[in-house]
Amino acid sequence: MRLKGLIKSNQILIKRFTVMSFMMMIILYIYSIQRSTKDALIVTYVGAELISSIKLLGVLPMAIVFILAFTKMSDVLNKTKIFHIFNLTFIIFFLIFTFILHPNLKYITFNLNSLKEIAPFFQYVIMMIENWALSLFFIFSELWGSIMLSLLFWKTANQIFKINQAKVFYPLFGFLAQAGLFLSGFFTQTFTQQGSTTEAAWQSSLNNINISVAFAGVILSILYFYLCNYLVDIKLINSVIKKKKVKMRFIAGMKYIFASKYIRLIAALVICYGVSINLVEGLWKAEAKLLYPNPSDYARFMGKVQMITSIAAALSMLSGSFLLSFLTWKKSAMLTPIVIALTGIPFFIFAIFDKSISGYFYFLTVSPVVISVMAGSIQNIMSKSIKYSFFDPTKEMAYIPLSDNLKSKGKAAADVIGGRLGKSGGAFIQFILLMIFPGASLMSLAPIIFLTFIIILIYWMRSVYLLSRKFEDASSNQNNSVDQLEGKKLA
Repeated sequence: MRLKGLIKSNQILIKRFTVMSFMMMIILYIYSIQRSTKDALIVTYVGAELISSIKLLGVLPMAIVFILAFTKMSDVLNKTKIFHIFNLTFIIFFLIFTFILHPNLKYITFNLNSLKEIAPFFQYVIMMIENWALSLFFIFSELWGSIMLSLLFWKTANQIFKINQAKVFYPLFGFLAQAGLFLSGFFTQTFTQQGSTTEAAWQSSLNNINISVAFAGVILSILYFYLCNYLVDIKLINSVIKKKKVKMRFIAGMKYIFASKYIRLIAALVICYGVSINLVEGLWKAEAKLLYPNPSDYARFMGKVQMITSIAAALSMLSGSFLLSFLTWKKSAMLTPIVIALTGIPFFIFAIFDKSISGYFYFLTVSPVVISVMAGSIQNIMSKSIKYSFFDPTKEMAYIPLSDNLKSKGKAAADVIGGRLGKSGGAFIQFILLMIFPGASLMSLAPIIFLTFIIILIYWMRSVYLLSRKFEDASSNQNNSVDQLEGKKLA
């Protein structure tokens, strides 16, 4: 009987892992293909400088609204219904933008040039309001990753897997899910027409992209339904938290969560990652626009980067699954800031000293901007690869020893709000610099951005060191409630 129970347990575990891997693949597909699309729309239609304003004044407030909604819904609805509601909300908006808003952009876009002349310091804020439809699409595309992946997917995983299982499965989730990233790059290139400059051609590409997104969203809900109803004791997702639920207002909940130094340190890792990546990406996208001014060409370029990223991430995750099994948490978590430093610093050097450096590479037939864009592409590829293979698994493992209430609401604050603060933090730095120096571009501000990048990396490494000590203490006192529930189910 004990042997049969063990076999049954392993079969259920493998099925859970398989379904969760497909779910992550779909979530990454939607996130990645919308990432290319939103960047193509904003960068080529308006300019890369607008991204910082949207992230700071659009994405961050909306992230807080979504978390407020999640917190309130958690008190009245079970987690399975919440997942389906959020999924449906995103998919419906993407379809509305594609078939209603985008075809009528010229009619719904405001003209506030007179206001920009009166207040030049706020020109990018005014441009965000002018292009409100594009801004909304950017906001929803950004929040998809924060809500559906960082919050809902990983929260589910943390409820049904234990620490020893997480060390094996979490890197493999990302490894198999890289098929979604690869497919997003492949279909981005398939759906877009190279060299096409007509609005009709780009609209057709947008239609195909978001029809595929809607189809993927439906499959995602089906998989989640199957997971919750056939592979998992529903108590693992709903009842455990519900029994110990403490109703509290959003502000009070935030105070409760950030009263925990443990959660603050996790949030620090998320924020530092977001700030460092966005400081590099803003400059990289501005230079990429010089090479690819057409939205179709820009999207195709981003699609190629995503395809290469998926291959690099898959290889990284193979090593990640192996290394996490015997490396300490601290060493595994420290790898991400180290890799970002090793790839980000050369990019800034090329971007700042492009003309000087090109003199030492006179034998090359490419322009300095091409070299800089290539360096930025390498940085982007490596930073995403290390995120999926080491940053996400180690961060998620840090939640497992926590109490159920703190694990749920603490994760919502640290991951979603912390993630938005990270991206908005980088955007805030760029936003302030663009306000202080009217008429400046991200290229001209590169030296200041580089210095900030170095400071963030140093603080990140310090936070990893402090959190590692708390994680080791918390792991030794881990709650065994999941073991008890599993034993009841198998019995």
